[in-house]
Amino acid sequence: MASFDRASSARSPLIPLFPQWGRVSIFELALILTCIALVVVRLPTSFQDVLLLTYMFAGLALAWNIAGGYAGLISFGHAAFFGVGAYTSTILYLNLGLTPWIGLWVGGLLAAVFGAVLALVCARLRGPFFILSTLAFAEVVRLGALNWVSLTGGPEGLSIPPVSGYANMVFTSKAIYAWIMLSYAVAIYAVTKALEASRFGYYLCAIRDDEDAAAAAGVNPLIGRTAAMALSAGLTGIGGSLFAQYFLYLDPTFLISPELSFQFALLPAVGGLGTAIGPVLGSLLITPLSELLRSHLGNAAAGLHLVIYSAGLIVVMLYFPGGLAAAIAKLDWRRRRS
Repeated sequence: MASFDRASSARSPLIPLFPQWGRVSIFELALILTCIALVVVRLPTSFQDVLLLTYMFAGLALAWNIAGGYAGLISFGHAAFFGVGAYTSTILYLNLGLTPWIGLWVGGLLAAVFGAVLALVCARLRGPFFILSTLAFAEVVRLGALNWVSLTGGPEGLSIPPVSGYANMVFTSKAIYAWIMLSYAVAIYAVTKALEASRFGYYLCAIRDDEDAAAAAGVNPLIGRTAAMALSAGLTGIGGSLFAQYFLYLDPTFLISPELSFQFALLPAVGGLGTAIGPVLGSLLITPLSELLRSHLGNAAAGLHLVIYSAGLIVVMLYFPGGLAAAIAKLDWRRRRS
């Protein structure tokens, strides 16, 4: 897993040039300003779709990284939390008229409870056994969504009336959605940076690296893992609500699918596990590539976009095994050595 040089932070300037553990760098500020500029500039509609999806997946990858990157809880079932958040806010809106601005918090809270329960039930499982348990959990949630027709709409899913309005969180301008998705990503990025600078963040990394040694030092692995999974699941659930309000339709076969869970894990792996900047870099690289290849090659040559997409991933993983964040950290290390 990639990590930045924490010990050197005391010798670094007030605002470092490149990302460091628990500190905001000039590189990160410039990246945020660039993302803001892309929203301000009026891009074509197709590019706006790609942009806001990139921001949304950056936030979702950051949320996954709290459990998978910092706590070592590699999960391939995070689509379940995504679906819980989406269905909760949508059902509350359709059945009770509760505004999605409140429903997304309820969905996030319910997803956090699901995450905590999963971590407690699977507390004794490690490695591939824990991964399989998360896959099984997501499958249970997916089957529940498919069969509970009276609540979730079953295989037909749920549709949100396209009535624009601030209270409905439905807008005619894609730029507003882009601002919302960017705010979501930036907020989780701030949470991640705060986590790195906190004692709890060091506890999680200690549990990830050597659980027995962490326990001997007075850290409770069960509490740490449960809290990390709950936080990760809750933030993922909020992202699910935002997804529902943008697409205005919930399809359980996509919303709670293994492919979506794999994507949540793929982005931090490409960008750099256990770092704040890694999931963002992964989303900025992979999401536009995936969407643009699908739109330009999907109809002309079925499957060709997946071949190019997979080849690009292989190249990245071969030349940057620690992720893009590790490459940036190495560049910073060489700069300071020179």
